[in-house]
Amino acid sequence: MSSVLLIIAVLLALLLVLLAMPVTVAFRIDHIKEVKGQVSFHWLFGLVRFRTEIPGAAKAGPQRKRKPAKKTEKRKTGAHARGVFALMKQSAFIRRAIQFIRDVLRAIHVRDLYLRLRIGLGDPADTGRLWALLGPVAGIAADLRSAKVHFEPEFMDPVLKVESHGEVRLIPLQFIALATAFVVSPTTLRAWGMLRRSTA
Repeated sequence: MSSVLLIIAVLLALLLVLLAMPVTVAFRIDHIKEVKGQVSFHWLFGLVRFRTEIPGAAKAGPQRKRKPAKKTEKRKTGAHARGVFALMKQSAFIRRAIQFIRDVLRAIHVRDLYLRLRIGLGDPADTGRLWALLGPVAGIAADLRSAKVHFEPEFMDPVLKVESHGEVRLIPLQFIALATAFVVSPTTLRAWGMLRRSTA
């Protein structure tokens, strides 16, 4: 039994050491009419590296007649939308989410980051609630060194346009700790419970 516990302890220690190694992520993403881009990962000081392509929209095939959505599916989609909008009204959760994003941005090392985001939900009120979260995030990101960040709200039409490229360096163990603290915080748990009740 003691030897098994020793092996487990050694494996856990090795896992912690590996997660404490920094990861470098270089990326290029464009989303206007289709999503396309490229992401590359470097880990263990370049010993582990790989690159993946972000595919664009699939080529249009023969069009099929779309069946009208069932009423139950419409109700389910509407319930999810109402739940998300209700979540954006929770000022305590918004503050906690902004703090989490601020902590993450402080933990990563940014190099030559460019981000331009234009987003609108098609309804001025809904876009305003979303901007209550994105506005402070844009302000925080604008203070980053070697970063150019532009967020543009569109209050009249539904739109999502993203142009971004850059390189970030982070420590997985630190990010996991921040994400865990955010997920298990009382504010997040209360918001999650409210979201489940509103979409039930």
